[in-house]
Formats: sequence, C-alpha cells, structure tokens
Amino acid sequence: MTPVETPCRRICKQDRKAGFCIGCGRTVREVFSWIDLPDEERERIGAELPLRLKSLETEGR
Repeated sequence: MTPVETPCRRICKQDRKAGFCIGCGRTVREVFSWIDLPDEERERIGAELPLRLKSLETEGR
C-alpha cells in the first residue's frame, strides 16, 4: 500500500472562522499530526478536504 501523500499546497493560512487551512483544507491538528496518522485516517480526511475548500467558495472567502 502506498502511503497517502500530504495535501499541502504551500498556501498555509488558517481561516479562523472555518477552522481549517485555505490551501489544503486541514485543521491545525490535522496538519501537525499528519505524518503520525494511519493511512486510513489520512484517506478519510483527504476525502473531506474538497468539500471543506468548496465551503469557503460558497461563503465567499
């Protein structure tokens, strides 16, 4: 099984209202624990990221 790559896009800025990074969609906790998370957890989080980022667009941020 290939490890899940980081979704980091090097646009590291947390949107405080949304609670996650505007670049990758991860929370601060997810960013800092990413390397230690099991692949299954990274896959689960990765599946949520597009929806998180889409929510910023729909809210005009």
